[in-house]
Amino acid sequence: MRPIKLTNSQHTFSINSTILFIWWLAFNPGFYSSDSIAIIEMARGSHISSEWTAIWAVSIKFLTLNGSHPEIATLFFSQLLAFSVSIFALTLLRPKYAKWSSIILCLTPLVGGMGITLWHDIPMTSGFLLVTAGAIKLKNNESSAKYLLTSGLFFSGFRYNGLPTLAITALVLIMLFPKKKIISGGLLVIIFGLLASTALDSNFNGNVSTQSDGLINWMRYDLSCYAAMTNDEIFFKNQFGNDSTIVDWNSNSACTWFNDSKIFNERTASMDNKVKDAWINLATSHPAFIIKTHLKRNAYLNPIPLYGLPSMPFIHTTIEIEGKGIELLNPKLSEKLRLYPRIWNYFNFIFGWSGLWLSIVFLFCLKKRSTDFLQIGILGLVLNFGILIFAIIPDARFSLYVLITGQLIFVSELMQAFEILQRKRKFLTEN
Repeated sequence: MRPIKLTNSQHTFSINSTILFIWWLAFNPGFYSSDSIAIIEMARGSHISSEWTAIWAVSIKFLTLNGSHPEIATLFFSQLLAFSVSIFALTLLRPKYAKWSSIILCLTPLVGGMGITLWHDIPMTSGFLLVTAGAIKLKNNESSAKYLLTSGLFFSGFRYNGLPTLAITALVLIMLFPKKKIISGGLLVIIFGLLASTALDSNFNGNVSTQSDGLINWMRYDLSCYAAMTNDEIFFKNQFGNDSTIVDWNSNSACTWFNDSKIFNERTASMDNKVKDAWINLATSHPAFIIKTHLKRNAYLNPIPLYGLPSMPFIHTTIEIEGKGIELLNPKLSEKLRLYPRIWNYFNFIFGWSGLWLSIVFLFCLKKRSTDFLQIGILGLVLNFGILIFAIIPDARFSLYVLITGQLIFVSELMQAFEILQRKRKFLTEN
């Protein structure tokens, strides 16, 4: 019986899949933050909320068997990320560089540690990688393009900003490259995005509710930061009358982290109805304050360190809440190995600095005159710009697509440069 020969794609994915599986075994059941545990608690209950998108809640409930086995979800989504990184690398890069650069990234906490964290950022990032690979293959008339685009669009909807980001990117690409294939692929993205976003924002069998409240959270944060940074009592009096004062809105931490103001913790419908107009008036009268606040809050998105090197949450390595039935299977082993991802946390100002890695993507785009690199850069730019506006807290996972693509391209280019240097040395030695 002849041994089965794997294709280059199958071989690369099998290696990366094994690496992510080892990560999962080492830290079983994976890494969980407070919102990870919240989604598991939701899966264990009878009411499913679409607070983090309905598809995420339903998927977790199904995969974890009603929340009883959270480790199944981290295993599934880590394998999805391994597959997406592999396909993306093999589509974008030459086979040898694609194989080794993707392996290196899977060995790092950027992919390995992130992949086993129960966050909906993981399937969204996987979706972005698949959509990008599908778009490249569509241009090259490859039959697998439609499957990658369809599956990529599905997983991109696991975060509310996923499909809108792709839709805006598609519009930009259509304007830059008015070709038939780009237009057809772009229109597919836009139509799918609109339909899926509508579906995800609607009730699911009467048991899934939406939280549109989150759409104005960033406005509340800006108002609370303004209250903390100024003594402009007149502004708050004009906007909210006797319903609240500047003291009620005051929150210094809202400028960079969580909002701890009285008004934020005791929200009412009547007050929320005034937030939008109040923010518009603030942005109109003090645009510089709004811009500066967002740049400081999400400093890791800036390509230039305007406020020093960025520092923000990055690789999550702990289970924050005890007594929830989610504990490390082998705590002694995991505790010893936890030092590795924590090194990445220590150097978050490099590995998590999204603005830096997006700049690197565009630099290599200019060097290679590559439309594929340009497509990646535009998607990353749209993603980061959306985060800059709407994100209420800084967190490197929000821009995971940029970090993975930027570092994958960088590693590949480094390997090529090293290979060229070796050839030159060999030539000089022989001659």
